[in-house]
Amino acid sequence: MRFLLIIPFSILSPAMWAIHCLAAPTIIKEPSPLTNSVSVGAFLTNRISATTTNPPLAYQWQLNGVAVSNATNALLILTNIQPADAGNYVMIATDRDASVSSSAWVVEVDARFTKITGDPCVAPVGRASGVAWGDYNNDGYPDLFVSIVNGANVLFTNNSKGTFTRITTGPIVTGTATSSGGAWGDYDNDGLLDLFVSVNSGSDLLYSNGGSGVFTRTTSGSIVTSGGRGNGCAWADYDNDGYLDLYVCNSDQSNFLYHNNRNGTFTRITSGSPVTATGNSQGCAWGDYDNDGSPDLFVTHYLSKNSLYHNNGNGTFSLVTNQPPVADSSAGPCVWGDYDNDGFLDLFVGAQTGGTNLLYHNNGNGTFTKVLAGPLGTDSGNCIGAGWADYDNDGYLDLFVSQYGQPGQLYRNNGDGTFTRIVSGSPVTDGGTSGGCAWGDYNNDGFPDLFVTGNNADNLYKNNGNNNHWITVQCLGRLSNRAAIGAKVRIKATVGGRSMWQMREISGGNATGSQNDLRCQFGLRDATNIDIVHVEWPSGIVQEFANVAAGQFLTLKEPSRLAADVQVQTGRVEVKLIGGKGVVYQMEQSNDLRGWTPFANLTNATGMLIWTSPPASTVPVFIRASE
Repeated sequence: MRFLLIIPFSILSPAMWAIHCLAAPTIIKEPSPLTNSVSVGAFLTNRISATTTNPPLAYQWQLNGVAVSNATNALLILTNIQPADAGNYVMIATDRDASVSSSAWVVEVDARFTKITGDPCVAPVGRASGVAWGDYNNDGYPDLFVSIVNGANVLFTNNSKGTFTRITTGPIVTGTATSSGGAWGDYDNDGLLDLFVSVNSGSDLLYSNGGSGVFTRTTSGSIVTSGGRGNGCAWADYDNDGYLDLYVCNSDQSNFLYHNNRNGTFTRITSGSPVTATGNSQGCAWGDYDNDGSPDLFVTHYLSKNSLYHNNGNGTFSLVTNQPPVADSSAGPCVWGDYDNDGFLDLFVGAQTGGTNLLYHNNGNGTFTKVLAGPLGTDSGNCIGAGWADYDNDGYLDLFVSQYGQPGQLYRNNGDGTFTRIVSGSPVTDGGTSGGCAWGDYNNDGFPDLFVTGNNADNLYKNNGNNNHWITVQCLGRLSNRAAIGAKVRIKATVGGRSMWQMREISGGNATGSQNDLRCQFGLRDATNIDIVHVEWPSGIVQEFANVAAGQFLTLKEPSRLAADVQVQTGRVEVKLIGGKGVVYQMEQSNDLRGWTPFANLTNATGMLIWTSPPASTVPVFIRASE
């Protein structure tokens, strides 16, 4: 006889039932990387994989233990990330009977910068190299040029609304070349920025700005027919004749130095140490390191020692042989900047091929000391670009370094001669192949923004600012070159309870083919007033302005020079006015220096204006000119 034993369901223990029936999902792919540090506006994705033997399988992402709305897939997409999106993300996978949690995916949101997405200036454009900020249309907002290694170069016009428009016509953006860098400079002193582009295989490119957004490509002259292998390039008026000259670094051949003939043409200099036996050069930067009024030149080389050329002030240079900057080789970017506010330019040289970055402190007596302590003197990498800027407006220059194949490096100046490396935010966590980098205040809020080129992925990081005060100074040359490249602007203010000076020298390009905004930006921290704004123009003219308010864009024009020549035999007076090319001057006359009467509006078409008075009986005693 057989018996059937029936055990009621209700008497089975919960433990017995779980062993018999439950099979929790299994996480087979955890979040990676587990920690992500990004800036505001960034984009992140993460995918979790899970399996189950007891379907269906459902997903729910949680942020700090709270379910994320509409996040019910294995893939989590975060767009336009904001500070509220920071925290620990965990995915809960649930099948018919049980749930399992993934490891925590930590998202840190750094509020210093906003990563710009969706704008044409960050759309894929090919393998980008150098980047140069320059207000080519004189609307008060810096525009953006990006050189492309494997295609047509790109130009973006600043819309003055926080956005850019890509220019699709004109010689700058048509045709292809292996371009490695670019630099803006007004070589013909007409008040419009022109553009030079170095080309690594073939002749370099020069575009003359004709106004209204129209450029003309120069097709004759050694500056565009020498057939070099260009890398870095930079403008400077090395002989202080009022017109910009140009230096170009070349691979596997001598470098180029072009002297401006002051008529729209250039002469290639073929003698002297800067252009003979210069080696495989990569980056260059002009800077008056000894404050003698003449720009000196630093050049980096691949597999050979770097070079420093002292400007003798007579059109020639001397190769410096006994200073730390020339004892090292780097092949990386080089940039001048007064990081300790002592009034003398210091020098950063970025490492390549895994070497160590190099920082040289200017001792103020024509010598340098190599800084061996701190991250700027010990960090290694494969640097492509570098740029100084006081991004937090605390009164001290900070430094960003772009790197090949790894995230960039941002160093905050501590104000005591040391630096702290910033480890959070998209500028220092975005990977990929980077190119050049440059700072420019594209939205005119007083805080410098950062553009970094890459391989099909350029990045613009908008500076979100803080409560610190600032002032931005734009210089317009008259006797000096119109872009005022080489001018030194010094300001004195009481910052944090201490009276201190700051100095900026306007650069015509640096690093390995990149260029910062030509305007001088100063951070002031808690200062609301500047005691002194002091300008040293390349012509030798010095100006000072007292009690200048903070929080403004200050435009300073170099004074024109008025000279009179009395023609005794004819009883006439000949007046020579040397100043800005294309500037209209109002001529006034007086017999007693009290009352002035306008008598002519004259256009200085060439940079020198000559006016001859009427017969002696009507010659005024005093004449003045204003623009």
